[in-house]
Amino acid sequence: MWTGVTVTLQLRPIGVISMLLPAIIWMNLALIFYTWAVFSGRRQGLHTRHLIIFGIGLACDYLGTTEMSRFALAHGKAPEWHNITGIASLGGMAFHFLLALAASLMGKTETVNRIFHRVSLTIYSCWLIAFASGAISGMFRLYR
Repeated sequence: MWTGVTVTLQLRPIGVISMLLPAIIWMNLALIFYTWAVFSGRRQGLHTRHLIIFGIGLACDYLGTTEMSRFALAHGKAPEWHNITGIASLGGMAFHFLLALAASLMGKTETVNRIFHRVSLTIYSCWLIAFASGAISGMFRLYR
């Protein structure tokens, strides 16, 4: 029988949400561009357009991470495990981009393609874990 349990959520002020909005937009754009670059590049091979799309994703990731850092400084630190996975995945994506750039500039994209796509999925998966953990921990913190 249902006993009528009531759950009360205390929402943060609108100012907090408006401060988070640019970071959320940047991080979601990073997700879109990274996903597009990784899977399109995997299907079609590494081309200049994938490098450009990936670079846009990296820039969005950096901007989103910067905004999230500002928010954390103003409103309390993010969980330590998220900081570690976030920094590692941003570094991994930067390494991934530099690897793709080097392969393109040296004209060795065909040689690099086999190894690159295996590494690509691994780094992308790690980035997704950091993305999801940040989103989940952020949602829980909004309702405290």
